[in-house]
Amino acid sequence: MPVARDTQRQGAHPTVPVIGLETSELHWVRVLIALLRHPDPAVAELTRHALEYLTDSAAARVTPGAASLDNAG
Repeated sequence: MPVARDTQRQGAHPTVPVIGLETSELHWVRVLIALLRHPDPAVAELTRHALEYLTDSAAARVTPGAASLDNAG
């Protein structure tokens, strides 16, 4: 059975493309995952709350010109 080219590139770790994620941001994603898997449950819980806060803040942010996508009227 042929092995996919992507898995040979990084050893046994296949890559997964994520829409909207820049290569330079992968480090921070790995840090967040490490914090979420931290053996101290308080660290993981604090990380989860921080991510929820960031998600809510980003959803509440209004981008200029994005109020209406209706160009008809």
